[in-house]
Amino acid sequence: MPVDRPRGAAPVAGFLPRAPTGWRAAVLALAALAAITPRLAASAPSGGGDPEDTGAAPAAARAVTPSAAVAPRDALAGQLDDQVASVERALAAVGDKLSAAEVARIRRLGAAMRAGHAAPGDRAALVARRRAAARLLLERDRGERALFADEIARLRAARTRLAGERAELPGIALPTELLRPAPGKIARHFGTLEHERSRAALSRRGLDIEVGDHSPVVAPAAGTVRYAGAIRGLAQGVILDHGAYVTVVGKLAEVALPVGAPIAAGDRIGRAARHRVYLEVRVKLGPGGLPIDPEPLFAADHPAPPRPRLR
Repeated sequence: MPVDRPRGAAPVAGFLPRAPTGWRAAVLALAALAAITPRLAASAPSGGGDPEDTGAAPAAARAVTPSAAVAPRDALAGQLDDQVASVERALAAVGDKLSAAEVARIRRLGAAMRAGHAAPGDRAALVARRRAAARLLLERDRGERALFADEIARLRAARTRLAGERAELPGIALPTELLRPAPGKIARHFGTLEHERSRAALSRRGLDIEVGDHSPVVAPAAGTVRYAGAIRGLAQGVILDHGAYVTVVGKLAEVALPVGAPIAAGDRIGRAARHRVYLEVRVKLGPGGLPIDPEPLFAADHPAPPRPRLR
């Protein structure tokens, strides 16, 4: 999640193996990723492996461009429209490949029929080899066409799902206000950034807040704890379910929240591992949810004082 991805390179469901859909897939993916993290945590820096958290020099400087102020619903509509466009391009590309495969199949079928007729003087062994090669090529073509047909079916299903989510979007209750997990300025903004050396456009799905070392961290909104523990790249973290969306608060030193526990906005959920706290907001649309910029939703420059958790 904190990993920068090329802009517009979010995976399309049609290209992936069948998996649980909806917001639960996001929680399951995060939990599965976290399950392998303890083996890596022993050798990882306490800040979650982020060079800017540990003081190490980054591999290449980046010029960050904070995303322009866009209403969350409009931002989500744009993401869905981009995914639809990606699916349509993929459908066209796979359709072209299927057509080419059909042309090749017809050509090979003719060759196979010619190979099946032995000319006078042909040895029986030579004829048998030709026929075996023809059968092998035809079988390969059949398997290739089946793969293309299956991919087209998956892409069409993805297009149908995206159309349904686009129609559902106006009725989704999006967050209107969030507390900052900890006081501090935003060190890394949500949105597009440019790699200084390659000039490649990258996209960040959350934001980092510069905080005091080991500052208390609070819940940005009322909800339910869905996961608490190690998250690869984010040290320790918490996934909170708020109904129509989930928040991920990471780069924590430790957390001690039971899964399923209700939590109020401003409740303390842990301490910063070092001097940054990560926040990501994902709306429950699609297999992994769609991210929105948390920055415009902050209620004030500083969070409410941490509330003690009841034991």
